[in-house]
Amino acid sequence: MRKYFLLCLTIFIIGISILIPIKGQAMYLIPDKIRVGLYYDSSARSSYQLYSGSGFRVGFTTDLSVISLSDKLLKVYGANSMDFVPKKNNIRDKNIAMEYASQLAQMGIESYLIFDDDWSVWTKSSNKTTISSDFDLVVVKGDSQNPGLIFHSTIDKPIFLSSSNTTSPIAIEGRQYRGILEMGLISGKSIQVVNELGLDEYLYGVVPGEMPPNWHIEALKAQAVAARTYAVANLSKWQKYGFDVDASPSDQLYGGYDVEDARTNQAVDETKGQIIIYDENPITAFYHADSGGRTEACRDVFGLDLPYLQPVDDIVDVNSPYSNWEIHLSADDISERAKAVMQSVGEINEVSIIENTLAGRVKKLLVKGKSGEVIIENSNIRSVLQLKSNFFNISGGSKLDVVSITGDGIKKNVKLNGKNIIAQEGLSHISTGYASIAGANLFRNINLNTTDNTYIFYGHGYGHGVGMSQWGAKAMAENGYNYTEILSHYYTDVEIAL
Repeated sequence: MRKYFLLCLTIFIIGISILIPIKGQAMYLIPDKIRVGLYYDSSARSSYQLYSGSGFRVGFTTDLSVISLSDKLLKVYGANSMDFVPKKNNIRDKNIAMEYASQLAQMGIESYLIFDDDWSVWTKSSNKTTISSDFDLVVVKGDSQNPGLIFHSTIDKPIFLSSSNTTSPIAIEGRQYRGILEMGLISGKSIQVVNELGLDEYLYGVVPGEMPPNWHIEALKAQAVAARTYAVANLSKWQKYGFDVDASPSDQLYGGYDVEDARTNQAVDETKGQIIIYDENPITAFYHADSGGRTEACRDVFGLDLPYLQPVDDIVDVNSPYSNWEIHLSADDISERAKAVMQSVGEINEVSIIENTLAGRVKKLLVKGKSGEVIIENSNIRSVLQLKSNFFNISGGSKLDVVSITGDGIKKNVKLNGKNIIAQEGLSHISTGYASIAGANLFRNINLNTTDNTYIFYGHGYGHGVGMSQWGAKAMAENGYNYTEILSHYYTDVEIAL
């Protein structure tokens, strides 16, 4: 597929982006740089420890004034301007300000440089009483006698820190990252941290966190393309925070430089620039650990009816640790796990599936108690009850597993234990073990050994079930399928933009 390349400027640091028109007028953006939220909102802190073996470069992202620090260890923290007093103002030259600050350091006076159109030298205030607990400054201080730095920095005007050797990683709170770290005050209480780096450098830190590096290279390449596509399709998701993607599994798990592996880096490099497209646009490339044999329609999990995210069967036996699983929960366990959504249903006496998706996963789960009932739906079922997937059935509990309906429409719950049934083999007495009950659109195995207080959730797969199954990709790769065939199987009617 032919590509046309245009150059554009990024907002903060000059970078290259690629605009690619496909089949007509539609265009999508593959950025050269990506911004990853490391610490923000409630995860943001008031201070951080940074390390660089080659020293640091520090400055404003929108200004060419950069200060080099020989310190290998830095502390960056929020402070109030009342904690400092100006010692000398209106210094036009950075070197003159540095020299004056060094003279103060030789006299045992801790000094700080601040740049705001011109340079000033400040020292710590002798007044120990701070009027406000809010921060209006970001302070950068090394582990030597060198002067510290003070910035009026916000997320709209962040400072950046990088290693003096720009090819070396920079560490914050003990974890190393490529690229630069941008830092700015949020709400006067904490400092937001964003990692800006190359898109493929970002993927170096994503792919090994999402898929084991020792898996087949074709599976790793499928993961690399899916992860790149997801990032490109979600560039505006966190716009209000000033970055593109989150470092947590809410987007893609990004572990930075420390998790990189030669094999996953190879998978990223060998698929450079490749993304998955549908109707000339990048897809939302959801993926998950194990489909349990069949993936799920996006509309039944996330409420989005996307034509390329439809149910498909695994075409190779997966045999993963999650192919079959079983979890025993008492009524009290369920009450504790689901208390956030249970309201006040009282003592639980029934947990039952009332609706499944077309692919077979549980869409609605009814929990009845002595004081009421509640319906738990879709992804909340898995997250609230802490299950591996929504692909499950339930047995046990109160054993109200069968409902008889009389001629006049009266429904009656039937306990199976101790009943006689007529099967192919003749009359059978149900006492222990499992019974299989078949009905309209329903097939359930019922465990007759459990107590009335225990429910058994037995299911298949791991994760939300939408898009590519990672264990399915592994099995396909090991059976001779290449990464484009893997992606074309799990994402319906898509193209791989090469």
